[in-house]
Amino acid sequence: MKKPIVGITTFCKQEVNNKHYNKVSCGYMKVISEAGGTPILIPLMSELERAKEYIDLIDALVLSGGQDVSPAYYNQPISDQLGEVDPQRDSWELKLFNLAYQQNLPILGICRGMQLINIAQGGTLYQDIIDHHNECLLHLPNGDDECYVHHEVTIEENCNLCSFSCSQQINVNSHHHQAIKKLAPGFKVIAQTEGEIVEAIEAVDKDFVLGVQWHPEDLTDLNPCFNQLFNILIERATKK
Repeated sequence: MKKPIVGITTFCKQEVNNKHYNKVSCGYMKVISEAGGTPILIPLMSELERAKEYIDLIDALVLSGGQDVSPAYYNQPISDQLGEVDPQRDSWELKLFNLAYQQNLPILGICRGMQLINIAQGGTLYQDIIDHHNECLLHLPNGDDECYVHHEVTIEENCNLCSFSCSQQINVNSHHHQAIKKLAPGFKVIAQTEGEIVEAIEAVDKDFVLGVQWHPEDLTDLNPCFNQLFNILIERATKK
């Protein structure tokens, strides 16, 4: 049986030799492959009309982590705490998401990817968590590798996330300074921290459109439960 093809978004980065490369963490490919999918990298393109070619090619879409999304997309002025943005990546990934969403493809957004899903459907963000909360809720600690566990999240009942979690409370890593402020219409919060920072969302009228604020692709060796999230994605992609 043909393995489902999972497209993974990438970012463009200039290296020391002044060349620009499309990149993404190797962890995404590893977990998708182990779950039974065929991962392919979607390059960052300037011609938005090319997005349909990639959506027609894939069976599921993973929106990867990375830079902040420009607040222009949710009609807010730029905060002093806004991090690096890439307008080309924002417009490209919004186009990919909107096409995939219209076709009811399985979609998984990770960290920035979850925030982009929320923005695409009319939600907003806190441009910096500490500006609106306090430092005890810091979600961007320094000096840790990608698989460290930073805080606990509580998962709601009756959601796609429940299918993979070993318990209602799970420990996750954290690498973000922004968070969902206004939830997009058509979505529900399915996980959050004790400080009520949104940690996962899903669409209420789609088969599988899910976003998580942490990086599960870096936690599968530490806790095999996280593999199940990608197993579910591949299962839904197989049924496409």
